[in-house]
Amino acid sequence: MTPWQALQQELDRWSEPATFWWRDDDAIAPSPALDQLLAISGQHAIDLALAVIPALSEPALARRLAGETGVWVLQHGYDHRPYAAPGERKRELGGLRPRAEILQQLQAGRQRLRQQFGDRALDILVPPWNRIDADLLPHLPALGYQRLSVLGPRETEPAGPLQINVHIDIIDWRARRFAGTDQVLQRIIANLQARRLGRIDASEPCGLMTHHLDHDQDCWDFLAQLSAALCATDRVRWVEGPRLLTI
Repeated sequence: MTPWQALQQELDRWSEPATFWWRDDDAIAPSPALDQLLAISGQHAIDLALAVIPALSEPALARRLAGETGVWVLQHGYDHRPYAAPGERKRELGGLRPRAEILQQLQAGRQRLRQQFGDRALDILVPPWNRIDADLLPHLPALGYQRLSVLGPRETEPAGPLQINVHIDIIDWRARRFAGTDQVLQRIIANLQARRLGRIDASEPCGLMTHHLDHDQDCWDFLAQLSAALCATDRVRWVEGPRLLTI
């Protein structure tokens, strides 16, 4: 059995269509890579959530997206700078920085995205590197965030906003290349199986995480094949952007 057949076999075990969503990180400006991403998602009418870096977002990005349907904007921190102390894992939202400074930047970033993208901007915060210090979480709802999106199955009783997370990273960051078809499909199958068996929150859709500016050709080839395969079956439903705020 091929990995693609194993994926379909798992989907066939579901009593209703399995839900998916797609988050792509680090958008700041139009580019050939962004065009390729939009072409793949648009070909199959898959809603795409772009995590945009507010401080770096160029007006041209809003103009590029103006004619697109099913493309939504999430807030990717503020400036995507690694403020962690030496020896610590990279993170923007935390570390030794004053909390008031972090929260003020987030608020400014949220306002900037609203100004640039209007209703296309959803109140979902995506921390750079998928990391945020726990003491910041209780402050997020007061800033207007309805959801937090990091990496991994979501917590059932979060300290801050309900999570709408991603689970499948298609890039091997150590080698900075595609992680491989077998490995990525196995991750998708494992997520679906854990949801179906109640080991993790079954109501959270399987989240695909991509980074269009870092894709090699193998990444693009896989995304084209995966999106075609998942849209060819009635056992999959892609979640529309605004619905991410309600599930």
